[in-house]
Amino acid sequence: MKFISLLPGRELSDLKEDFRAAKKLEQYRLGEKAVYLPLGLSWEYIPVGEIRRAERSRRVISAGHCVTVREEKPAVDLETEQGVFTLNLEKPASAAAVLEALGGERSEA
Repeated sequence: MKFISLLPGRELSDLKEDFRAAKKLEQYRLGEKAVYLPLGLSWEYIPVGEIRRAERSRRVISAGHCVTVREEKPAVDLETEQGVFTLNLEKPASAAAVLEALGGERSEA
């Protein structure tokens, strides 16, 4: 299994055990060392120590041809030094579980 860091220069080693022990939340995995995002047969990751801020957000999905249907879905934004990464989720309980696993909503001043 291949692990690719989303933060160049912030690679971690020995992620296999962390990945195996990671909590599964929808398509993502939350380990002690990293948050894992699926990428085909590989996994991208964000080192937990590099996450400056984690907060709940929402995304709006619009669909339909004649009648537009708008639906809000939960998400969690993870802010790092190199940008913001969004975990798109299906259930509000999953967003709460992600934040709990990361130690709650946090913001570094």
